Amino acid sequence: MAEKAIKQYEHDYFLEGSEESSRLSNQHEIIKDAMGRLVLAPINLTVAPLKILDSGTADGTWIRDLAASTAPVRHEFHGTDINPAEFPTEVPDGTTYRAQDINQPWPEDWKELFDLVHQRLVLVGSGSKQNEAFQSLARLVKPGGWIQLIEAANCHPTAGCGPKMHAFIDLTISVFQEMGADLKVGENLPLWLQKAGFTDIEHLDLEMKMGAQNPDKELARRGVFSMSIATRGLTQFAKTFPPGKCSLSAEQLDSLPE
Repeated sequence: MAEKAIKQYEHDYFLEGSEESSRLSNQHEIIKDAMGRLVLAPINLTVAPLKILDSGTADGTWIRDLAASTAPVRHEFHGTDINPAEFPTEVPDGTTYRAQDINQPWPEDWKELFDLVHQRLVLVGSGSKQNEAFQSLARLVKPGGWIQLIEAANCHPTAGCGPKMHAFIDLTISVFQEMGADLKVGENLPLWLQKAGFTDIEHLDLEMKMGAQNPDKELARRGVFSMSIATRGLTQFAKTFPPGKCSLSAEQLDSLPE
């Protein structure tokens, strides 16, 4: 948080599907549990109306959760995503949704518009254009506003995980490497933020407890559900790679989602 690929893969979102909204909703709860709250940036959410952008909003779960937690204050929410099919059919007053590819130009009148810009687990999907995508997003923050960015470390757990979790991490690494993405994009963000003119920059490393690692049985169930859907999407995508581009064998790709 801070104040103010290979070409054929660049615009594909390989986790699309009928279960994707459910996966992201479950993932939302696990991330919120790891963070302790939705917004870590020290912005005063009791002042209305703030203009808040959620980039990569999917079905708007984060927006709805934040709106409910800040009620009765009514903020102005904008949700964007490359896949508008996930947008909710019923949209309350004060909330809008717009199709937006983070690798494409944002609306000109959104420059320096938002008090808070939020985005999570999206930059890594922009392939080799991560820095450019970040810079475009950063320009949307108004002077004195805040940006909160969340990206995965994509590293192997140190303990408590079985072989399938390690294989899942290997698969994730292979997929994003084939897309030309820098897997350590989270480590780059503090320097990028500084160069973009942001101050009061804070970098936090948080642990997401997936599956049996989570002591909360409901969150553990949600984690298993979320990862099973992601695994199916990632394995199907990896099967389209040229030979030798995935660290997992064909047999491992077939058995991993089981």
